[in-house]
Amino acid sequence: MRFATGGTSAPGFNPRSFELLSRVEDEQFWFVSRRAVILDGLRRCVPDLTERPLYDVGCGPGGLLAYLAAQGVPIAGACDAYVEGLVLAQRRLSVPFAHVDKDRPPPLAPGQKMLGMFDVLEHLDDDEGTLRWAAGVLEPGGILVATVPAHPFLFDEADVLAFHRRRYRRRELDERLRRAGFEVRLLTHFMAPLVPMLMLSRSVGRLLRGRSFATHRQSELGVVPVLNSVLRGVLALERRALRLVRPPFGTSLLAVAARAKAV
Repeated sequence: MRFATGGTSAPGFNPRSFELLSRVEDEQFWFVSRRAVILDGLRRCVPDLTERPLYDVGCGPGGLLAYLAAQGVPIAGACDAYVEGLVLAQRRLSVPFAHVDKDRPPPLAPGQKMLGMFDVLEHLDDDEGTLRWAAGVLEPGGILVATVPAHPFLFDEADVLAFHRRRYRRRELDERLRRAGFEVRLLTHFMAPLVPMLMLSRSVGRLLRGRSFATHRQSELGVVPVLNSVLRGVLALERRALRLVRPPFGTSLLAVAARAKAV
């Protein structure tokens, strides 16, 4: 299986992102909201969470992992295909980190208790094969928690610049998880208030074709103080609602799934 990409195919990520990510992920509304949604989902769906060390596949600069650790989630370790991200992650956490080949799945021993893939699957050529691999290294009942970008109709040049292969429909992700041998405990959209904003920004972006990678990342990850505070507040209200309802749309999807007893 091709875990990410290799040879002459396009890369799965641009390592120039990591330094910018490390500077903004503790304050920028998207990262702050995503990490809180992930933690809420884990606490609701994994009753023995404190007994399930998380191994993060594609940890990047480690901000999300450090947050989860600070909130009491045990961390088994993490890996990434890019040294640039690992160097930054090692400054945040004292756990085992591994540099892995982007063309192959991480060499994890079977029997893992919990795996994280946070905005990883959309970068991979063979996402279904990767889900089957994840089921194979998890123990029976082991947990996979993943986030992905939602709604194929939002896919445009900005996704290409971010090295996304795809955006996901909720039903599509549900089917892929089940085919890989998972029992889905939670699958929900989140960041619904951002959909109109993203549609508008993508429409404007289509008029600015030829944007550079640096321009795209600066615009996507920039922190505008007043707007950032407003959006953090709006998304905090959404998180409360997510405990009661499953919104029909959102810019992202969260999945928490358990490996079936037999895969």
